[in-house]
Order: sequence, then C-alpha cells, then structure tokens
Amino acid sequence: MLRKKRLLYLTANRLTACSLSRKKLAVDAEFDRDDQGVAAFSAYLAGSRNLYYLVVDVVEEDYHQDTIPSLGRKDRRQVLARKLAQRYRDTTLALSLSLGFDKGERRNEKVLYASFSNTQQFQPWLTALAQNEVRLAGIYSTALLAPALIKGAGLKVPRCLLVSVQQTGLRQSYVEDGKIRFSRIGRLNLEDTAAVAATCAAESARLQQYLVTMRVLPTANTPIDVMVLAPGQYHAALTEACRSSEVLRFHLINADTQCRATGLSGFPPEMPCDALFLHAAATAAPADQFAQDQHRHHYQLWQISNGLYAAGMAMLAAGLLYAGAEFLTAYNLRQKIQSDQTQFDALSAEYARVTNTFPKTPTSTENLKATIKQYQMLQAQTATPAYLLVEISKILAEFPQVEIERIEWRVGKPAPEAASKGSAPKPPAPVPAAGAAPPAAGDPGYQLANISARVVGARRSDVRSITDMASQFAAAMKKVPRMEVMNLRMPFDVTAEDTLSGSIGSERAIADDARFSFTLGRKLGG
Repeated sequence: MLRKKRLLYLTANRLTACSLSRKKLAVDAEFDRDDQGVAAFSAYLAGSRNLYYLVVDVVEEDYHQDTIPSLGRKDRRQVLARKLAQRYRDTTLALSLSLGFDKGERRNEKVLYASFSNTQQFQPWLTALAQNEVRLAGIYSTALLAPALIKGAGLKVPRCLLVSVQQTGLRQSYVEDGKIRFSRIGRLNLEDTAAVAATCAAESARLQQYLVTMRVLPTANTPIDVMVLAPGQYHAALTEACRSSEVLRFHLINADTQCRATGLSGFPPEMPCDALFLHAAATAAPADQFAQDQHRHHYQLWQISNGLYAAGMAMLAAGLLYAGAEFLTAYNLRQKIQSDQTQFDALSAEYARVTNTFPKTPTSTENLKATIKQYQMLQAQTATPAYLLVEISKILAEFPQVEIERIEWRVGKPAPEAASKGSAPKPPAPVPAAGAAPPAAGDPGYQLANISARVVGARRSDVRSITDMASQFAAAMKKVPRMEVMNLRMPFDVTAEDTLSGSIGSERAIADDARFSFTLGRKLGG
C-alpha cells in the first residue's frame, strides 16, 4: 500500500509535522520545544510505519572549507573523521562534503565540513524518533536543499546565491557548481514588505563582500547570480529594491508560482518557501545528510526488508515465468501427442481396410515374415564358382610352370588344418557334396575350391626350385582381396623331423613329387 510521506520541519521555536500525498502538502500538527511538545510528538509517532524526512532550519550551523591530499577510500574516511573531531566537539550531526579536486599537480581534494553547533536541541526529538522505531530517511538542512531549489527554478549558472524569505527569517545559501559552500540565516520582520525587500538587496551585497574576504570568491568583481525566493506579496517591493549590477544579477522567483510549477497543487499559504524546501527533501533529497547510522537504523532495516522482498518477488516472478514456459511446452507436447495418435489411428484404420481386401493366405503373417527373411538370407548366400575360377586363371597366367590337375568347388566350412607329424590325428570333418544346403543361419560360410596342381619342367634333382614355385603360387593366391589359402600341402616336407626319401632318378617319381594342393576360400557375402 502506498503510504504518505511525512516531513518534519524543525525550527528554533517548534517542530511542524507535514504530510505529502497526491501532490498536496498539508500540516498535520505543530509541537512546541518543551516537554509537553516532545510528549505530544512521541504520541503522534506511535504506531507509524511511514517514512520520515527531518528538515532543519536553525541558526546554529557552521561551514568550514579545507583541503586534504588525495587518498584511498579507507584512509580518506579516517582523515575526514579525525578532521571533524578536531573541528567540532560533538560530531553526532556533522558531515563532510567533497567539493572536487584542485587542478594542480598534487590534486588536493577540497572538502566542506558542516555541523550544527548546538546538537542538544535535537536530542529530545531524535530520542522520540528512536523510541518509536521510526524509519528516518535522513536529516537535511535547508542549505543542503538549496541546490535542488536552484535547479528546479531552471537557473544554470556556476555561482548562485539563494535568498529565501521563510518563517524563520532570511536564509542565504551560496551554491557553486551545484554544491553548497556557505549558508546563514538572519532575522527579518515579515510584516514590513519594504523592509523585507531592502534587506534582501542589502544582505546580498554584504554576503558577496564576505565571500570575497573569506576567499570563497576569487576576486571582488566576480559576478554572482542571486535567486530571490519570496511569496507573491513581496514581489512588487523586491522588483524596486533588487536592482542588478555588474556583480549581482538578481532573479526574482514567486514562491507561490514556483510551488505549482514543481507539482504542488496544495500547500500551506503562509509558508510557500518552506513548502518548496520540504518538497525538495521528499522528491530530490541529496545523498549527503546529517543523520548517522544510529539515527537511520530502522530505515536501513526497512531497506533491507524491502530488498529481500523485492528479491523474493523477482524469484517468484522468475519461477512463475519458468513454470508458465514449462506448462506451455507440456501443453504443446500433449497437443502433438494427440495429433500423432489421431494420425496413427487413421493410418491403422486405413491399413486394416486395405489388408481386408487381400486374398486369404494359408498361413499367418508372422510365418510369411520368417519365410521372407530366410529367403533373403539364402539369396545372399547363393554363390557360383565364376569369381574363384576367374581369379585362379589370372594367377595361373603368371606361373606357366604350374599346371592345374583338379579343382573341386563347394560351399561350406573349410576342413580343419591337417595335424603336424607326431600329433594325434584330428577326426575328419564331414565334407558336404556340391550343391548341398548352405551353413546354418548366422554363419555365412565360404566358397571353397580344393586345388590340386603340379610344377612341370623342373629339373630332376632341383627339389628347392619345385618347392619355391609352389610357395610363390600359393602366396600370389593370398594377395587376392578377400581370399584365404588353407590346408596348403607342399611337394616336399623338409623339416628337422622329416626324411627326404624316394627315387629321384625316375621321371615318374619327379612328376609325383612335384604335386602340391591347397584350399582356396572366400567368405560368402564378402
């Protein structure tokens, strides 16, 4: 729920409580500076959960300009705290304002120290605020709010003196480059219009000379723009009294008109200038203010709770967005599933309609599928000896001394390798006849060619030449892609255990010994 902003206006005589709501500034209550007034103020604050801004307009204030070297954040904070402690006996309501850096080589920082010389006058009110756990946003002097009023009036000048006619008197605030440099308040008889106008002109000239003396202004001829803020009843007298010169350039601002220009549709008619300061505190409060952490404790807790609440709301919003996206995704998937299911049902019905027109088969669909699969496997394993014979012919053309005597072609598994001499003989594997059924499913089997050949034209006693020729022929067969040579039997077995025997003088013996055999295999489907 949007709550009203509460503005506390503390002057030398009383504390005025105002509320700002819907562009209207209204006075809620006034409290005198005595025990009864403080008690009434505490009762006024009881149970309130609004934000409070305390604006102070009193005489007891001090401004002092100094320079410090350019330092890091931690060292700068320590130096400023020590400087404030040296200058002011009580620093509970003191602050330091940075005015920028010098343009020289050392780049010293210009600092303005500000404090209230009599902080005891604030303690009863601050105690009441603390006891009622009020959310105090800050404590602002009218001098700190002067730059906001000058900016709101549309004056864009480097040096400006704001002269405002308020209930407490004549407030003069010197602002340079958008930052307060000096401020003071003087007594004023608000009943005498001519005296008010003359005082504004005279005090402006006097303050200009004072600023030159204090070396705030570089020279005595430095021009200053003077913004005179006063209620409309003083406008005619101010026009006659405040004449611009080479040093002072006056700008007369009607406070009543300015209030409406800033958006205040309603304000107390007896305090238009004060209303502008209060409105600036609520809408354009500067970052620098006099309240310390102990004064703003409950306000800081409120900021933390608001931050946690905002983070929680952000997480909730993110969760809702994610949940919404997931819900939309699930909805789209559900719609797609329903669409696919409808399409599947339609296709199934069309398939059933078409299959019903087929002639009746003597067996089931599963048996037909199995039969087709077996047929495709048999077709893949069907082979002819053409490929093997072509490859054998190609190799045979390279070896004119080799003569083929016999080729037996079949499909099946190769016979096991013959056992070496001295080992137990292996039982012979059954050799299927040509044209027999192919191997069982899962084993593709081989095309096998049992080849018997002999080496012709060899010399009668050249055993090694016969053996080399047979080996070279078998090796050439191995080089054919996807071809395997198995069960190779050489013309002569020449090993450590074997004995070369026989009649080598006979032509018949030479022809018999030059024979060799092997099995040439090619895996089906390869």
